[in-house]
Amino acid sequence: MRPRCILALAAAAAALPTSAALASAAKLTPVKGATYAGTVHGETISVKVARNGKTATLALPAAPGFCQGGSAPEAHSSKPAPITKTGSLSGMITFMSGGIHPQKLATVAVKGHFFTIGSSAPVFDGTVKSTFLLSGTTSCDGQESFQAVKR
Repeated sequence: MRPRCILALAAAAAALPTSAALASAAKLTPVKGATYAGTVHGETISVKVARNGKTATLALPAAPGFCQGGSAPEAHSSKPAPITKTGSLSGMITFMSGGIHPQKLATVAVKGHFFTIGSSAPVFDGTVKSTFLLSGTTSCDGQESFQAVKR
């Protein structure tokens, strides 16, 4: 029994340098000035990083609707969202109705983080959460995870 314990400890110790090398090869910040694109509920989401790498602008053509009837493809706006030093981002996209008296139809919260491992493509790994405001029900609200890759 004792030799098995020693063998297991030796195997665990041998794996440590590999884990440390992987951690040191991971970059947790976005590529400055890059655009990341992915798919959320059948729509393309883009995350455009500012040239200084401190903010990103979010774009999604429609608020994902998680019910029968789909989404809210109305005018949307997004203020630049701050990116932390550890590569995290949290922002909001607001969807408005058209016409003379526009009303807020939905909001989509986007949260996630940027990373690059070794020589692989840079990625934004995130979650969107839709909230529909005028429907009077939460049946279309929902969330979905996504990955956006640098174009």
